[in-house]
Amino acid sequence: MAHPKVPFPDVSRPDAGIVLVTPLYVGSAEAQRAETERVLAPYRRGALPEGMLSVNVFTCTEAENVLTYAQWTSDAAYRTFAHDAGRGAEDPDATEPVRYTLYRGRVLEPGSTPGLLVPPVFDVDGRDRQRRSADNLLDGPLGTPFPGLVGSHFHLSQDGTRVLNWAEWVDEEAHERFMQSERPKECFEALSMPGVRGIGGKRYLLADAVSR
Repeated sequence: MAHPKVPFPDVSRPDAGIVLVTPLYVGSAEAQRAETERVLAPYRRGALPEGMLSVNVFTCTEAENVLTYAQWTSDAAYRTFAHDAGRGAEDPDATEPVRYTLYRGRVLEPGSTPGLLVPPVFDVDGRDRQRRSADNLLDGPLGTPFPGLVGSHFHLSQDGTRVLNWAEWVDEEAHERFMQSERPKECFEALSMPGVRGIGGKRYLLADAVSR
């Protein structure tokens, strides 16, 4: 599989105070391409808005979903931009991004280039469960190298209800080998606690990105 023409976002960049993640079902490859261009077109011409560090659009390998990952210096910077741009005024049904901050991560294959994203989400009851579920995985089954797993970076939603595992893989074949191994069972066991429910995650490729 060819690597994306632009690099994956640097999830650990120190100036990123908040990450806005927007999942969207679009239903077809053509709609994926159209949504990618719709999201990125305003930022291709000139400087990014004040406070925006990067905006990255991923498309599901099943040609159904689009995932936008936008890094901002702060939530206040994004809200100022959204207010000034009138976001939401014309389309009250627009998908509201989920606000995350990076909690912990591990790079397991330094020097490897990620070509696939698998971002499973956990629905959790509160901030304690957020931290415990991430810690159990990073200090357990996802803290040990697996061929092709470049790294896992856990994000916690600001409202205390979700955990996002930003898992970067070399390619789909590596992830398929992982799914056929004992690791998924070990991950399930690490998350087996009251107040934690897995939502799941699809496979994504980086379609395009704009960064500061």
